[in-house]
Amino acid sequence: MTSWEHEVRDRQQFRSQMVRNFGFTVMDHGVALIRCPSCNVLSAINSAFPDSDWNSVPHLLSVLETFLESRSGQIVCTSCKGAFDMPADKSDFEYWLWHSHFLPEVRQDLQLLIHRKNGNTSWVEGMLVNEAGEITPLSVPMAESDFRGRTGCFFSVRQAWKDFLSEQWPVAGFAALEISDGYYLVVNPPVDSDKELQSFKENCVKLVGKSTSNNNQYEFADLSWADTWSFEENTYHQWLNDFEADLEDSDVIAGVLASPQQFYSVIENELRTFSCWLRRDGDTNQIAFLGDDDYYVSFDYREYLINAMIKGYSYWGALRFVEPVLESWEQARETGERLKKLLIDYSCTVYGGHFLQFRRKRGKKIIKEFDLTALSECEDDLDQDSDFIAWIAPLIDLNPETLKFES
Repeated sequence: MTSWEHEVRDRQQFRSQMVRNFGFTVMDHGVALIRCPSCNVLSAINSAFPDSDWNSVPHLLSVLETFLESRSGQIVCTSCKGAFDMPADKSDFEYWLWHSHFLPEVRQDLQLLIHRKNGNTSWVEGMLVNEAGEITPLSVPMAESDFRGRTGCFFSVRQAWKDFLSEQWPVAGFAALEISDGYYLVVNPPVDSDKELQSFKENCVKLVGKSTSNNNQYEFADLSWADTWSFEENTYHQWLNDFEADLEDSDVIAGVLASPQQFYSVIENELRTFSCWLRRDGDTNQIAFLGDDDYYVSFDYREYLINAMIKGYSYWGALRFVEPVLESWEQARETGERLKKLLIDYSCTVYGGHFLQFRRKRGKKIIKEFDLTALSECEDDLDQDSDFIAWIAPLIDLNPETLKFES
């Protein structure tokens, strides 16, 4: 086994642990291995994409293929510590790149191995890695329909939109594409009468009636709503440019039918990794509470879903909007529990899921209260109590020396 294969094997084991620990929140992760021109040893450079938002597998590949060749600055060899620059003409330049992208819908990791030499891609190998570490070879790139057939899910709903419209344009009648159970892409000719509108509604009802889920409430969101709601990013203008003018110049209906209840169930299932619950008041309430018995935060999951539908994301793609809520709850819980242990001169009460009240040990008067979710986020790991106090003290008017609240 070569040195780069050893490196990739080690990274795959690390990646497997990351997926188990972080679930749908795990970021894209990879490593590039370059041969040092001085010592001829492969030098590793990490590549992480925390906001990975790929419109297709070819889009992902194009970014990976130019990851090193488009970077500026010197590269430091991890072996001889020598620094070298990327050759301007790409001659005699070779590297291997391993990249992983988690598919939460099927709970498998899509991993790619790419070999680049002299500015050209020599080969690309794809694989699906399940939770047990078992590997299934996968030929990439491939069409979205083929990708779904091999993996059980679409890689990109946005690419599915492109393929779907290519097949249906010009739109002559009602047509739909099932992305997952209870999630459909829908197109329809312009509606010019009440009769045509009624026909469109009836077709939608028939469509969702074929679903195997028990959901009976669906939302419809047209892609053009992005303009009405003044969305500036990630709308069809950015990822559906082949049909942008056609959609703008016509009254063709191009939208998504999806179930908020199904989305709620997806969130509920994905949160099990994080030891927290998801609840709501009644079956029809669109406000959900995420947390535990002491700490929790609320959010409008229907609003998140509609946002995702307009921006070309599936149920699992819409989890990107839930992730900040999860992070907010985790930070609120950690901050609240650490303050309870450190501020021993006070009694502490958590109310409303994320509000903290401090009182003297004797007495009922509230000395200090604040909203944990309103605190600014800390980017650093505050393992030491001294570091934590230095961060939190100015935010809550706490004297870092006496651990008493300022009057």
